[in-house]
Amino acid sequence: MMKKLFLVWFSCFSLALGQTLTLPDTSVGLDTPAGQKVWESSQEKADYWPLIIHYETQQGPAECGPASSVMVLNSLNIPAPANTVHPPFHQFTQTNFFSAEVEKVLPRETLLQQGATLEQLGGMLSAWNLKVGIHHAADSNLEDFRRQARAALASGKEYVIINFHRDPLNQKGGAHFSPLAAYDAASDRFLMLDVARFRYPPYWITAESLFRAMNTTDSVSKKTRGYLLISK
Repeated sequence: MMKKLFLVWFSCFSLALGQTLTLPDTSVGLDTPAGQKVWESSQEKADYWPLIIHYETQQGPAECGPASSVMVLNSLNIPAPANTVHPPFHQFTQTNFFSAEVEKVLPRETLLQQGATLEQLGGMLSAWNLKVGIHHAADSNLEDFRRQARAALASGKEYVIINFHRDPLNQKGGAHFSPLAAYDAASDRFLMLDVARFRYPPYWITAESLFRAMNTTDSVSKKTRGYLLISK
């Protein structure tokens, strides 16, 4: 039954993807037969369904951080601000994410000009009274990252947002944020729900490749990129 539900949902989702870029050989698209086989064999995917229900497309070139954060905030089911587009409903959006406390960490106008660093996005999420672990790649290693990310993805209570650069993945684009949704031990691949859905569909990427993409230097912070572990 779960497999049938997944295939029905994903066939509809694939139609909504439009004409995305072709993924390089480093990645396996979730919308391919090979990608679906990886999903079926994966075990650590408790975060998948909450995230997929709240899947966001970033609104602008620099808004991958807020889009990723909104997916996690809605998945955690914490009290949300009013959705001004759809009153009287309450839901986190890429606009109301910028509360007064978040603006103190990084004003929206500044983010729209230069994006956010790993520490800045971690601080913005912390402003919503969440527990946020900030992990720079230079201060971690592949084994620790894999272990921590797998535990989070299996829990359904902790979420992972990756800050990486696309170059080591042979993808088009630059620095980026997106959440992980699952892990497959057989292929040692993580499932990235890329919030730039106009660019790439969700894809599986090896842990080693992903860590290399995180182990790149942010030009603003002068530190390596990395990952956030987020929970209530």
